[in-house]
Amino acid sequence: MSYRIRTTASHSLGASRALLLSTCAFLGAASSAALAQDAGTTVLEGITIYSANRTPTDAAKVGSSVEVLTEKDLEKQSRTYLKDYLEQLPGVNFSQNGPPGSSTRISLRGAAGKYVKVLVDGIDISDPSGVETVAQFENLLVGDVSRIELLKGSQSTLYGGDAVAGVISIETKGATKPGYSMSGGVEGGEYGTFRGAATAGYAANDGSNIAFTVQGVDTDGFSAAAVGTEDDGYRNLTFSGRGEYYLSPSAKIFFAARSLDATNKFDGFPPPTFTLGDTPDYTDTVQHAGRVGTEFSLLNGAFQNTFAVQGMKVERDNFSGPLSTGFFEGDRIKGEYKGVLTFNDRLTLLAGADWEETGAESVNTVGRNTADVTGAYAQLMMEPIDGLVLAGGGRIDDHSSFGQFDTYRLTAAYLIPGTETKLRASRSTGFRAPSLDELFGSYSFAPDYGNPNLDPEESESWDAGIEQGFLDGRVKLSATYFELNTDNLIVYNFACGAPGVLCLINVPGETQRSGVELSAAALITDGLAITAGYTYVDTETPNGERLNHVPRHNFVAGIDIEPMDKVELNVTVKYVADTLQSASVELDDYVLVGAKAAYEFTPGWKAYVRGENLLDEEYQTVLGYGTAGLSVYGGLTMALPND
Repeated sequence: MSYRIRTTASHSLGASRALLLSTCAFLGAASSAALAQDAGTTVLEGITIYSANRTPTDAAKVGSSVEVLTEKDLEKQSRTYLKDYLEQLPGVNFSQNGPPGSSTRISLRGAAGKYVKVLVDGIDISDPSGVETVAQFENLLVGDVSRIELLKGSQSTLYGGDAVAGVISIETKGATKPGYSMSGGVEGGEYGTFRGAATAGYAANDGSNIAFTVQGVDTDGFSAAAVGTEDDGYRNLTFSGRGEYYLSPSAKIFFAARSLDATNKFDGFPPPTFTLGDTPDYTDTVQHAGRVGTEFSLLNGAFQNTFAVQGMKVERDNFSGPLSTGFFEGDRIKGEYKGVLTFNDRLTLLAGADWEETGAESVNTVGRNTADVTGAYAQLMMEPIDGLVLAGGGRIDDHSSFGQFDTYRLTAAYLIPGTETKLRASRSTGFRAPSLDELFGSYSFAPDYGNPNLDPEESESWDAGIEQGFLDGRVKLSATYFELNTDNLIVYNFACGAPGVLCLINVPGETQRSGVELSAAALITDGLAITAGYTYVDTETPNGERLNHVPRHNFVAGIDIEPMDKVELNVTVKYVADTLQSASVELDDYVLVGAKAAYEFTPGWKAYVRGENLLDEEYQTVLGYGTAGLSVYGGLTMALPND
């Protein structure tokens, strides 16, 4: 039997859709009217991409699908969490178990977080002690972020295992201009929320620089359980820093470091009903991570070399009131080398090697377990004719538990000479080794939960797209078709607990994900810009069912307006439809509208007011867990000029 769960927001859904359609109509009308005007200067010009080839590459020469958010993009909305920005990009959706700080899961082109590698200043921040090795998006703030790149498709060739669906590469704020610099901001508002951030840095004339950021958020929150009455609060204090010191014009040493201390309250399943409701549960999380290395060039700059080592440790402790209910400790150490040899403007060779060991110990394991993997890779990039750039590479990984795995990656980009038309395509493979918990976990309901005989999940993906510019780059349209297929899907066996029955098994067959991403951006006038994106995702497991928490339809739109000097307005709309909680339960569709108005009252100082869920939509991204209603925040930001 199939049925549809409806929240009390159903009565407002018609009005929400009407507003959405009205907004789209307005954007279209504004576009048609303004595009007839003089185009002026180009602002939607090509940019440099760092993640696609692990070396700076002009966007016109990148064959992979990449989304980029700059610090300016982040400042337009002044939101708090990384996920708030990522979910506005084509192909991305999030589900969350309640208020800020609650468990948060990403879906990238229909693939879960275990298939997404997340790097902050090159540091892998995923937690090896969890049920799956995933990044904790609920704890990622953006007060120190200057740039985000979302690289889509299987990327194990350049990034190793877990990069099956893509890579999220985050760069924190640094000092870029000679002299001292300082920036920051504070904000307060709904649910007793207060947050602040401050960044200070210094850069020398030779390029040496250092910067540090401290940021935090403290909120009373709301009940994680939709039927609950007590607030489930969250606090987060994060420190980060980065720096470079030039030993000579061709050699430097660098570092990046971060430290996180967070506490979030959540709801469980109290007796006697054991249904989701108010409980005094909370989690303390502490994470420390760092990366240090050297970069130097040889052959008059033609041969760039990077050596680095990184480490990460995370500790999570669960409590129910004063009683401890479990601990989780994970760690990672990694050494890496990358070399980039540029023969000429049309031929570049990238090669490297890395070694990584992860370890975990928790209430669910017997002792500490480890796994290590050693990898070597190479990629050749060439431009055989004007405008056509090809890249091809391969990787060999040797895993301590699963032996050798080979992956490859092929990309092509063709910018048709004399036009604003770019054709691109990529094809690649990847693999994901089972997490340490999946291999060695032991639970009270199933002492033999982990299955050491699991096989890695393997993937094959491809996409093809076209990007079309108009009016010297002031308007840009993009369309992409993608497929991501995985074999050996690891699933939980619900017969677990019976004698001789394994809890985790590989499902034979292929899990398929395919869809279309459409996006548009236009600078209508110097004071008016619009963006829009739509994603359609279809998924199918080997047993013919759809994947849960993967919406079929996802639409986002934004408009930036400067109606007068020193005044900035931003409006965003997000529409999500046709999402399954389970095979028999479909979540409600929903529309979220946000807006921000800012005024620069003196150079470098801005005051703003920001609203979220302005339609006061009642919706759920995970069945039974609450979401925020209409929320208003006010804040102040400052950016002092360099001395």
